[in-house]
Amino acid sequence: MSTQMDKIINLYKSIAQIPSLNLAKISCLTESRLIVQSNWTQRNLERSTNQKFSIDYTLTQNFDVITETFPIDITSELLSAVSDNGEFRAVLKSALVSKDKNAVTKQFIEIWSKQCLLKNYDLSALDVHGDVYTDGEFGSFEWSHDGNKLLYIAEKKPIKSEPFYKQQPLKNKDENKEEIIKGNEFIYKPDWGEQLVGKQHPVVVVLDTISDLISVLTQVPDDLSLGQVIWAPNDNAIIGVAWIHEPRHLGLMFCTNRQSWIFQHKDGIFEKISADNCSVRSPQFSKDNKHLVWLERDVSGPHHHAHRLMHLNWEDNIKTPDILIDIVRQSISIDKGKLFYGLYNQKISQNCWSNDSKYLFFKTQQRSNVRSYALNIETKILTEIEHDQSSLSFLDAKNDILLFAKTSLIQPAYLVIGRFDNKNPSKIKFNNVSSPIKLVNSEKLKYEPVEYVYDNDEQVRDFNFIYYGPNKGDIHSHPLIIMPHGGPHSAYANNFTLESSLLALLGFGLLQVNYRGSIGMGADNVEYLQGRVGNIDVKDCVTATEEALKKYSWLNSEKIGLSGGSHGGFLVAHLSGQYSDLYKVVVARNPVIDVAAMFTISDIPDWCAAVINKSYRQSFSNDDKAFIDAEEMVLKMFKCSPIIHVDKVKAPTLMCVGKNDLRVPMSQGQHWYHRLKANGIPTKMLVYDDNHPLSSGPVEIDDIINAALWFSEHLNVTKYYS
Repeated sequence: MSTQMDKIINLYKSIAQIPSLNLAKISCLTESRLIVQSNWTQRNLERSTNQKFSIDYTLTQNFDVITETFPIDITSELLSAVSDNGEFRAVLKSALVSKDKNAVTKQFIEIWSKQCLLKNYDLSALDVHGDVYTDGEFGSFEWSHDGNKLLYIAEKKPIKSEPFYKQQPLKNKDENKEEIIKGNEFIYKPDWGEQLVGKQHPVVVVLDTISDLISVLTQVPDDLSLGQVIWAPNDNAIIGVAWIHEPRHLGLMFCTNRQSWIFQHKDGIFEKISADNCSVRSPQFSKDNKHLVWLERDVSGPHHHAHRLMHLNWEDNIKTPDILIDIVRQSISIDKGKLFYGLYNQKISQNCWSNDSKYLFFKTQQRSNVRSYALNIETKILTEIEHDQSSLSFLDAKNDILLFAKTSLIQPAYLVIGRFDNKNPSKIKFNNVSSPIKLVNSEKLKYEPVEYVYDNDEQVRDFNFIYYGPNKGDIHSHPLIIMPHGGPHSAYANNFTLESSLLALLGFGLLQVNYRGSIGMGADNVEYLQGRVGNIDVKDCVTATEEALKKYSWLNSEKIGLSGGSHGGFLVAHLSGQYSDLYKVVVARNPVIDVAAMFTISDIPDWCAAVINKSYRQSFSNDDKAFIDAEEMVLKMFKCSPIIHVDKVKAPTLMCVGKNDLRVPMSQGQHWYHRLKANGIPTKMLVYDDNHPLSSGPVEIDDIINAALWFSEHLNVTKYYS
């Protein structure tokens, strides 16, 4: 076992050295040169943390790389932004500061010129608001067009409280005293849930770097949380997203179905400018400031879904938006006969326009890949940017020079650049910016997307899966692991990941299953899973297993494992119960085990209703029908859950759960663990001080290596491939 463990650890360490790309942009452009700035994250195993660094690339106008800087550590930087004129850089930093012999964490905003630090704002000392938001849901950090003001989101300053009785220090009675409420220090303060803990009431903040004044936007309805803010043209208004948080904050992370509006705040007046009963996100203005676009979908239904791309003619002050891209039910034909399956983005890139503001660029999931597009907003002609079978993700645009990330399961992400030609929008000649990093022994691996269509009369009959693993082998020589994704309304794409590469290099064949209900295959496919969880998603995983065994002769039908988290954990639990003779070993991470039991404790109870195709109501009337409806709903939740199959499970099961998981609380995994133990099934549970993704530094390495060892032991793998 020690030899196996050493092999796995050493392989993990070699893959963990590969950095992942966070963001990149074209920061400077002259007649002869351009600069690409990029931010990366790399695991620092010795420090048990993730380290962030930046690299700048200088290129000629022909996109030849002249120089690249050494990586510069920016781990302490939480947010940064450069003014439009390129003269100033604002940086939000977090630092430990000694105070009364104790160390406290404080936030600072630094304003830099090209020569030196100009100003440093101690936000704790100024005490205008709480912590600045740095998350991807609410957070913003935007310079005004004139380079004088900074716009961001922060926690609303709480009213201080103290006990009913507290001896007070002697002080001057005339001294100004901050308002303090007695007896409120233990009052419940709801927040926005999983991975947004402590974020209770975000507000919009403006820092005036000329007058050094920090002000919070007022005249905003108190039942709204604001975020994703940008400056309107001429800096005369603020545009953003407003989410309603009354009567309850429902978890926002991974959920694009929360009721919200695009708002405008101008001259002290707050105004909603998008429709009711919708969920919106990511407002962006065109380069010429004539067009405002955003993403929109209906509030009800799946937690992630196809979106509309909305457009408002800002120059003409037209208040009725039009639709640039509508919800795609199955697929539509676009430019050059390509098929398009809908728009599934969480956000639109900030610099996403051609120089003439006629084309908008974006990326989105399409089947088992990520593709990038150019949309002519005048003709509404949508064009796919041609590339090979790797995933191509648009990042940034400046003067019709486009920056992308290119990646695949066997190729870590790297930067490519090219020039856009509106006469031939599908054709871009790509040049490498960063050097591609080769995965060790990748020549022994292959990945292959496989489409499958059932021969039956179901309304939705197609799904896909990706095989990733050994490219050949003796007959039945390699074990197989089935990996359904979480969500359930998400998808696997052709992207590099550490865990999949580790298992593939150890000789496991992997099936990443995009069962029906996944995004990237049309809205009908997403919606088809509602009311059918534990049924068609399970069926698709079994079908994928059977098809892979037929297609790849080196896979061993007697050595098949299961790995999944969240709804993927729901599925591996289901599969191990419903098909106990087919699947021999299981790794489940924060799995949904009993939907009915989760209904009252998850930060997204509406998810529990949506998966059984029911509407979520926060209150029920007292009439008998409402009571019967509620009773039937809870019973249906229970019947679609893995727990009803627990007594049929034979496979040794490793449970990995997070103590701080608000999405799928730890009690779900504990329930499965105790039932398996009672039935005499070999079971082990790892409990981490982490939340739903189990992705923090020390947790990730323990989780992934334990899973690899569990598969090796229970599939009797004694010889590794790599």
